[in-house]
Amino acid sequence: YHAMVRQRDELLTEFKAMLGDNGVFIYPTHPTVAPYHNEPIVRALNFSYTGIINVLGLPSTAVPLGLGREGLPIGVQVVGNVNQDRLCLAVACELERAFGGWVAPEVLA
Repeated sequence: YHAMVRQRDELLTEFKAMLGDNGVFIYPTHPTVAPYHNEPIVRALNFSYTGIINVLGLPSTAVPLGLGREGLPIGVQVVGNVNQDRLCLAVACELERAFGGWVAPEVLA
C-alpha cells in the first residue's frame, strides 16, 4: 500500500510540473468507442483512463467530439493542474465548439 501511495505521489508531482499554471493534458476518456446497444459495458480496465486522473485528484472535464469511424460517440478528457477546474472547462468548451460536440449516432433497426 505505502509503495503505491509513493508511486501516486511521484506521478502527481510529475503531472504538476508538466501542467504548470496554464497547461492541460488532453487524454482519451475510454479505450474504445462507445459500446453498441446491449453490448456488455463492464470490462476490466475500461475505467483506467479516467480512474488514474481521479486517483491523482486532478480536475478533468469530459468532452464529446462527435462520432468515430464506427459511427459511435468518441471523446476526450481535458485534465488540468490542481485547482485549475475553470481552465479545464474553458478548454472543453472550445474543443466542443471546434469539433461539434455530441452527435447522436445513427439508429439501426
